[in-house]
Amino acid sequence: MFFSKYIRPLIMVLLFVTFSFSSQADYPNKPIKLYIGFKAGGGTDTVGRVFAKILSDQVGQQVNVINKPGAGGCVAAMAVSRMKADGYNLLMDPSSSITWGRHTNPKCTIKVPDLTYVGMIAQFNFGLVAHKDAPYNTIEEFVKWGKGRTVSYVLLSPGAKALMKYIAKESGLKVKYVPAKGGADMINLILGKQVDLSFSGGIHSRHPDKIKLIASVASYRHAANPNVRTLKESGYNFEGGGFHTVAAPKGLPANILSKLEAAMKFASTHAAMKDISNKTKFPIFYKTSKEALEVMKNQDKNYGNLTKITGKM
Repeated sequence: MFFSKYIRPLIMVLLFVTFSFSSQADYPNKPIKLYIGFKAGGGTDTVGRVFAKILSDQVGQQVNVINKPGAGGCVAAMAVSRMKADGYNLLMDPSSSITWGRHTNPKCTIKVPDLTYVGMIAQFNFGLVAHKDAPYNTIEEFVKWGKGRTVSYVLLSPGAKALMKYIAKESGLKVKYVPAKGGADMINLILGKQVDLSFSGGIHSRHPDKIKLIASVASYRHAANPNVRTLKESGYNFEGGGFHTVAAPKGLPANILSKLEAAMKFASTHAAMKDISNKTKFPIFYKTSKEALEVMKNQDKNYGNLTKITGKM
């Protein structure tokens, strides 16, 4: 009876702990899922698939990309945050899917501390873009052209809408929002001349002969368009930005995080990542787990300030 009451439960606990540590030490011993918060073909998906291949080669297991679009990447982020923190469910999303999304979309309930950040690998070229034939080349010219008419703008995400809502409020524009489910849809709307303007995370860089940047939404001018001013330089009190961020559910074991972080650092120097960086014009921007968390906190604060002006969508 003594054995049954006291010893057997203790043995079960020891076996469970031993199995858990063994599983972590053997990580990964099965395929990994990498969730991407946008449809296939967009900027996040493009970088994510290259990263998945490099990660797979590094850890010796297949990394399967799963596209889970919705709410500007927030649907995927929320889903991953509720998954088991064992290293087999990862997320690649723009940092702004959380830091911007949660302030602009009531359905985006995730917060920065709800995930473990593995790191950041590339920078988005956030900007406002139009078809090359559009009769404006700067945000000032667009506002002047748009006065007295209703301008059309791609509704790419709640955050993108908040940005245009702010610009419209400051400049007195009337705006019609045209829905899109991702970067690929947005590109088609621009190329088809179905909209006047759109926010872009950088995928527009694939079409330099057909799509032009009229303003950088980031705190910096784009390397590919150094003569195009930022919104802040044009008189708008806003600086944004976004980074390709890899995360996992909160509570990821330290040894698994260390393996993933090392693989991510390697990926940032890999020839394939440099190649896709050159093609998409997304500069390499590697950050460690701790550094990524600090970037997320700072962005969260900045985007929160924008919400005070525009309100939630």
